[in-house]
Amino acid sequence: METHRRSIVKAASYRLFATSVVFLIAFAYTGQLGSSAKIGLSAAVAKTALYYVWERVWSNVQWGLQEQ
Repeated sequence: METHRRSIVKAASYRLFATSVVFLIAFAYTGQLGSSAKIGLSAAVAKTALYYVWERVWSNVQWGLQEQ
């Protein structure tokens, strides 16, 4: 089972990468740094929390796991 700390680090590092992508897409559409930053940051906060919850739920699902 994964520790809470590991799940948080995974979520944060993924979110940094994904936020950069959202920021670039938003900037391509808006052409405005401020609006792009607001879109990227608000998406990052919401998605980080959702990702963490998703990981914790799946850490309790035994389906598809093989014993070693």
